[in-house]
Amino acid sequence: MKRVLSIALSILMIFALCSVAFAAGTPDKLSFNEDGTFKILQINDTQDIDRMNKKTAAFLKAGIAQEQPDLIVVPGDMLSDMFIGATPKRIKKALTALGTIFNDAKVPFAVTFGNHDHDLEEKVSTKEMMDVFKQFEYCVTQAGTTENDPGTYSVPVYSSKDSSKMALNVYLMDTNNKNGTVTGYSGVYPEQVEWYKQKSDELKAANGGEVVPSLLFQHVPVKEIYQFVDRVTYKEAENACFNIDDRKWYSLNESSGLIGDDNVMGEAPCSEPLSHTTGQYEAWLEKGDIIGAFFAHDHVNNFMGRTEEGIILGYNGGTGFRAYGRGDHRSMRVFNLNENDIENYETHSIYYSDVVGGSFSYYVSDFMTPAIFGNIFRAFLKMFFVI
Repeated sequence: MKRVLSIALSILMIFALCSVAFAAGTPDKLSFNEDGTFKILQINDTQDIDRMNKKTAAFLKAGIAQEQPDLIVVPGDMLSDMFIGATPKRIKKALTALGTIFNDAKVPFAVTFGNHDHDLEEKVSTKEMMDVFKQFEYCVTQAGTTENDPGTYSVPVYSSKDSSKMALNVYLMDTNNKNGTVTGYSGVYPEQVEWYKQKSDELKAANGGEVVPSLLFQHVPVKEIYQFVDRVTYKEAENACFNIDDRKWYSLNESSGLIGDDNVMGEAPCSEPLSHTTGQYEAWLEKGDIIGAFFAHDHVNNFMGRTEEGIILGYNGGTGFRAYGRGDHRSMRVFNLNENDIENYETHSIYYSDVVGGSFSYYVSDFMTPAIFGNIFRAFLKMFFVI
């Protein structure tokens, strides 16, 4: 009997030790590394189904292994807009496949939602979608603004020198879905803007009255992204892009505050409505904590610039291969931060062709890109109209 009890106690001790080891690895509090560095990897528009695209999976795994980020952020469109036969079970399986890649890599990750995720809300609510991710050990998603808005929250990153001091904050904002029109997107709602203001004040108070420098990630860009493009006529720019929202042509303005030499615009920015003000950008100016806001949504746009008011706005182009994109230049965006000089962070893109290898100018899904449709439209205009 004693031997049986001894064996039982031994088994219990093993389980207890395993539980302690598992808990120790849980990323419940993010902080800068001992050398003062912190790396974020932005991944977006994977737009997949329950059978993950092999190229997308290879890119994700290779990119994460190469960069070894401290945090992965996913600002939406994890689910395909062409998810034929989607059921709650298949949708959850698709999200699980994505979360598994991050969790297997043992990298903390945080997600929010894009318009195509919202397209499937009638089958699976965003709360249920978020619950799929929360089952993973390395998911660091915080409580959302409300139960109906689980995709709007913030993740603090603490100093390596003082574990009670926030050195960086990461906002994730859910930009909702279309606003009832054919082309427009809602952007954030007024209550989300108010939540941001209160959270900014709350973080400042908790940080001894000091503003906490913050990076913000969301799917649909604010309309201030248009500070980096010019309205043109078709004749004025060979690479002009047509905006179906206001029916105007636009091209990237190289002298408008763009940062870096790898700026590409393949489609007119599909932002919150140009005729409507959400108040989000104005709130950033008021609180003064946003050192950069980065977007997804426009798969063939990958540019970055500093606005006239001093805030850096930028894109990461699409990451996935089941949606349109830039051929072998599907991308992820890397952010290298140092807690001694947070505002002067470095950011750059990594591309499928460099990370995985293999060069091609387009992929089957890329025939759906606005860039290709734009070229066809221009050819049509040339044939039938004087422009």
